[in-house]
Amino acid sequence: MKRIICLQIVTCLLAACLNAQVTEDFNTRNGVALTQLKGYLQNHCWTLPDFEITGFNTETDGWLVPGSDISPTQRTGIYTPALDIADHITISFNYQFNQAFEKGNRRWLKVVLTDPNNIMVARLDSFECAPTVQITSNYNKTFQHLQPGIYKVYLNYQGTGGTTRIAIDQLNVSAPLHYKDGCNTSPVAVNDNIAGLPDHTATGLVVINDRDADNDRLNAYLITNSQDGKVSMRGDGSFTFIPNPGFSGHSTSFTYKVCDNGYGRLCSQDATVKLEFPEEEVSLSDFAGIYNDGGQVQLKWATGYEFNNNRFEIERSIDGRKWHTAGTIKAAGNSTTRKVYSFNDEVGKNTALKKDLYYRLKQVDEVGKTATSRLLVVRVYNTPTVKMMSVTPNPAKKDISVTTQLNESSFVALKILNADGAIVMNKTSKADAGASNFIMEGSRNLQPGAYTLDVSVNSKERMLVKLIKE
Repeated sequence: MKRIICLQIVTCLLAACLNAQVTEDFNTRNGVALTQLKGYLQNHCWTLPDFEITGFNTETDGWLVPGSDISPTQRTGIYTPALDIADHITISFNYQFNQAFEKGNRRWLKVVLTDPNNIMVARLDSFECAPTVQITSNYNKTFQHLQPGIYKVYLNYQGTGGTTRIAIDQLNVSAPLHYKDGCNTSPVAVNDNIAGLPDHTATGLVVINDRDADNDRLNAYLITNSQDGKVSMRGDGSFTFIPNPGFSGHSTSFTYKVCDNGYGRLCSQDATVKLEFPEEEVSLSDFAGIYNDGGQVQLKWATGYEFNNNRFEIERSIDGRKWHTAGTIKAAGNSTTRKVYSFNDEVGKNTALKKDLYYRLKQVDEVGKTATSRLLVVRVYNTPTVKMMSVTPNPAKKDISVTTQLNESSFVALKILNADGAIVMNKTSKADAGASNFIMEGSRNLQPGAYTLDVSVNSKERMLVKLIKE
């Protein structure tokens, strides 16, 4: 039995593929019997029109043998999978015949390059076969000055007269497979959740999380439009959604698929894109404060999207009841990407060290409509351990958010107590010097009522904040 040589795959650039080679001996291999081998090779994108794999007329394991019919125009032959071919290629194989040619009969082989769709690109060689019987002949030839590219090698067997059959074995081509397993693999499209704007329009890119194992370029195609409006999709996966007049729902959906530009071209299963439309014109997150020496409080916040947003007015209070505008920041207007803002409030050291500072953001749109954020409470300590602590409901998650600004590494303990003084939530963490943020996950789910947030650092500095859950 001949030594089993499976498809050898070497991945390299076309210019560097000097030693890469595809070898197929048409033998059995682990888990694949001789009777199953043709199907196995076809599943790896070999095409074998009118050829069968058999041990007939030889003592060796497997040879490719055609039927007994012969014509000068038949397609009978061997197509390799798609190959990365450089500017030269060496092709070799063994062949023999089962019986002598009858007088006047002929057999010949053509060596052809085709494109990945089996369309002939160039005939490299055509040779007449000598009428030898049971003697193995070897074909081995190198072809120079080729145009590098993605091709298949096609051995086309033709002839006239008689029933003499050829058997082909030990095919070697000095080029690597274009695809690792011989065949292109289907891309995968993944479902998306994309945030729209309060006016129920939306834009986005659906292919960001889609993938293709062969790294082929992907094109996106709309399959089912939204019943609530019109989706316009471009090949790169970008889209726009325009709602139907009067649509006021919170969400809608559409489906799409991606197709690669591989050989042969394959497409994904359909994926669903869900568009969700917020009621608020601005998505606010990460509202926090940091104290700078000299009486300056630096406020930072971010938006996930903005719609007709004109400005932010930063309001400050020292008692939580009377407010005045500390400053104004111009907004982005319209945005579907994260924007980060900051404002330095020159409150003064005397004011900062005496009382808690209350901050809130007033968002003003282009027509003067306003929306006000929840409170941010800032307490300045300026002790050897603690510089500042601040508390606010996280605007995005609605959970309680605590920011500590420490002068040294410390243990921070957070507790939420109900009106009876019982602990309903607690969290302990070690924080390094500098600013650290802690989220009391799940505090949004507290039952309505009065609570107290207790934040302590090293069981010494403490901040108590009254909370009302509505």
